[in-house]
Amino acid sequence: MTETCTTSELMAVTLARGLRNEEWGACGANSEIPMAAFQLARLMHAPDLNWLSGGGGAINSAAPLVKSTADPVTLDSAEHSFRLEDIVDFELGGWRKAPTVGIFGGMQVDRHGNVNMVGIGRDYPKLRVRGPGTVGLVFAAYFTRTMIFVQRHDARIFVDEVDHVSAPGRTAARREFCDPHSDGPQLVVTPLAVLDFGDDDTLQLKSVHPGHTPDEVRERTGFDLPSPTPGEVPLTPSPTDEELTMLRERVDPGGVLRRLRLD
Repeated sequence: MTETCTTSELMAVTLARGLRNEEWGACGANSEIPMAAFQLARLMHAPDLNWLSGGGGAINSAAPLVKSTADPVTLDSAEHSFRLEDIVDFELGGWRKAPTVGIFGGMQVDRHGNVNMVGIGRDYPKLRVRGPGTVGLVFAAYFTRTMIFVQRHDARIFVDEVDHVSAPGRTAARREFCDPHSDGPQLVVTPLAVLDFGDDDTLQLKSVHPGHTPDEVRERTGFDLPSPTPGEVPLTPSPTDEELTMLRERVDPGGVLRRLRLD
């Protein structure tokens, strides 16, 4: 890549590369990075990928990137739209037309990939910080697989155990609460690194973004973060010239990602 990309653009490209042709995907309302990833994947390698704007019901919106899937502009260039009952039916696994993938974030993520969007503090009536609630994260129990993104990487977000489980991770409880077709979270993309899961179903450090180090990532994570193999942790691959051009000219000509604040 000859031109420097922003961290948010790197995150979008990384998520896009993880999307597969003929999947059905979905993301929530505050999802600039996932929206860009879905659109970029369709343009680059997955033309038969379909995706749902969870906040507005648009299917395969090709509108220039906006701040929220709830923006009505996403419907202007959509191939189709879902009513609320259709959205719920899809996200509850009510139909098996294709494998499904959800991309979402949260207030806390733990070593098993459990995600909390309810609030900070174990005593629910006396939460120190109240979140928006589980919202669409409950549907993570039904997607074939999920990917997690966060816009900040520190030990307050990456905790040993979440205070409340909004989206279930890779634990024994999956067998009791989740759809048998659901494999759970596969990847976590942050402003510092890419994480995936080891054989023990706990997070490990897959790669670090250019400009960051494994020690920095581990210092800002609230649990041990091993490497899958001994030795140097690789750098996250940068976008190719084609990916970055497609992202900036076709997906995000208004520069939403380039203005997005991350930490």
